[in-house]
Amino acid sequence: MDRRGFLNSFMRLREKYGDVFTVHLGPRPVVILCGTEAIREALVDQAEAFCGRGTVEVVKPTFKGYGVIFANGERWKALRRFSLATMRDFGMGKRSVEERIQEEAQCLVEELRKSQGESQRKGVKESGEAET
Repeated sequence: MDRRGFLNSFMRLREKYGDVFTVHLGPRPVVILCGTEAIREALVDQAEAFCGRGTVEVVKPTFKGYGVIFANGERWKALRRFSLATMRDFGMGKRSVEERIQEEAQCLVEELRKSQGESQRKGVKESGEAET
């Protein structure tokens, strides 16, 4: 394996072993999927078999398997379902929310420009120069 070019190394392994193979990154075995057909089969046709996630030992004591990022299995599915439903309830994915955010952002930018102009005028007054 070339540490500077993992992609090239994986492509050479793909030529030798096919579209699905396992490599060990450190002590952890990792399944590599190459090509759209292999990815589709794994993530769509065999979604249950490939839905697990690896654990990050450093954060394990802190998160204890909770959170959408660090959860696994049924807990992850329940948290994801809850998170998506909650975000939808708050308007995530609805165009009206995006438009409101853009409108508020535009108002904020305008107010910042106004306040910047006022602070520049105040600086001129304080320095004793005449205001034009």
